[in-house]
Parts: sequence; C-alpha cells; structure tokens
Amino acid sequence: MSKYILGVDGGGTKSHLALFDENGACVSFKECGTLNHECMPGSFGELEVVLPDMVLNVLSSSRVDISDVAFCVLGIAGADTKSQHETIADIIRKAGIESFALYNDSFLGVAAGCPSGIGICAINGTGSTMAALDYSGKSFQLGGMGLFTDDCGGSTWYGEQVIGVVYNTLFKCAKPTMLKDLFFNHAMFSSKEDYLEELLDKLDSTEIFISDFNRMVFEAASKGDETAMDILRRSAEHYAGGIAHLAKELDFPQDKPLQVALAGSVFVKEKTKILPELIEARVSELLGGRKAEFCALDSPPVAGAVLWAAREAGFDFTLEKIKEELAK
Repeated sequence: MSKYILGVDGGGTKSHLALFDENGACVSFKECGTLNHECMPGSFGELEVVLPDMVLNVLSSSRVDISDVAFCVLGIAGADTKSQHETIADIIRKAGIESFALYNDSFLGVAAGCPSGIGICAINGTGSTMAALDYSGKSFQLGGMGLFTDDCGGSTWYGEQVIGVVYNTLFKCAKPTMLKDLFFNHAMFSSKEDYLEELLDKLDSTEIFISDFNRMVFEAASKGDETAMDILRRSAEHYAGGIAHLAKELDFPQDKPLQVALAGSVFVKEKTKILPELIEARVSELLGGRKAEFCALDSPPVAGAVLWAAREAGFDFTLEKIKEELAK
C-alpha cells in the first residue's frame, strides 16, 4: 500500500514540494526554482527536465520511491489554458507520477486560506491570478495571461507602471510624483536625458529587474502620492471586479460566508494595507453591500496541495496539522 502523498506548489519565482506520510508527518520538504514554463528559457522542454529532477530530489532525501506515493496534487503557475494543462499533465506522467491532480497554483490558496476549503483566492505575487472553488464543486480561474487578460497586479506590473509614470513626468508634462525620485535614487541614473538607455542596459545585464520598482508604488501611496494611489486604485478595480464576478457567477449563496484569501508576496509581505482595503470596499460595492471575509494567506500554498492530496488518498489529517509540520 502506498503510504505517502506529495504536494507541489510551482510558482513563477520559487517552488515548494512537500512529502507527507500517512500519519501526517512531513518527511521531506524542498524549496526550488520556478516550475512555470513561461519563466523558463526552454519553455515546456525545460519543464520536462526540471520537474522530474525536483520530484526525485524530494523523494530521494527520504528514500521514498515514486511508486510509494498514493496521490500528488500539483499547483503550477502557467497552467492557465486547456492545452497548457494537457501538456503539463503529459510531463507529469513522464516523470512517473500516475495518480495526480493538476491545478493552476492559484487554486491552492483556496484550500490553504479559506477555512471551509470553498471560496476565492486572489494572487498578487510575480503575476496576478484569481481562482474559485464553489459549493457545487465547480472551479474557475480568471486572469494569469498578462496583457491578454488585462492583469493589473503582480510585482512586474507595478514596476512597469512606475517606469511609465516616470517617463510621463519627465517628457509628457504629467503631474509631479515622488515615484520619480524613488526611481532615480534606486537605480542611480546619471542624467534625465540618458536614463532610458541606462535603464535598458541595467535590465539587460540583470543589474536590476522591473519587479524591483514595485515596492515604490506602495511607499509613495502610503505618503499620499496621488499618482501612486491611481496605480493602486486601478489594481484594486482589477481584483475587486474579478472577485465580484466569481461571487456572482458561481455557487456562492448569500446565506453563506464569502471567503476570500489573498496570496502572493505582494499581498502577504507588503505592510501597507491600502490595496486590500481598496479591494474590500470595492467588492462590497459591486456585490450590493454583501460582505466578504478577507484574509491574508498565513501558510505556504503548498499546504493546500498537501491537504487535497491527503483527501484523495484517504488520509485523515487536517490543515492545522499540515501547517504545524511545515512550520518545523
């Protein structure tokens, strides 16, 4: 009898793999690089090499064979369309995993962040995605495709907004913003005239990254900068609109609490709570005053993957137990 389950959270920046035994003990945990094919130079071909290596790494450290794994749940960033799901699922099978369920990583936040395991998760990390699991068992994902889905969230998006408004301030008579000084002080550009060329050189050499500038939006907004607030209002409209749509279109009855988990580094690590407050207020407006129970994810999303895998394998342990084990 197979005595282990494997949970995988494959993000755009880093991935977590957690191996649990039937008694609810975490016997192996690994943090690795991205499992999002969109972040890999070799795309799906590279994923086909990297994924088996990561799985073998987490299993071999506890001398567990893949045949000993009863079930595996994988939440993979970049698994957005049906064709992407099919391609990634084929790669998983080639890795020797037979009993598994594949989701976009945003769904893990529902299991890990909503007490009932039913609700909506909004991710604001490397990128932006929203996902829902409703009372009838239906699942649905919004966003995650950048420009194609008009994603106004994710660290790179905020960084791009900073670069754009600085350019407008310098060369299009846009209103003054403290983002300009924050931007120039961070990257230490030598002059206004040459900064764009310097910016491209620094990005090409990976001396800086676009996502490095995202924190400036929140710093400036906390000091009352209107341009920064406009960026956060646009982002809040994006998230609130998606959350409200999911609440209206799926099976979330009015007489039951609407639970919303906020996940991803921008939501979880950012101390300035202006954006969550804007989102919560706008969701209430869009839903006619209905209140949603918002919470920032207080456990790694891989906990959601482990919980789902445990249920599929018939293992009897709770999310709280999983959190305790991962905290070790």
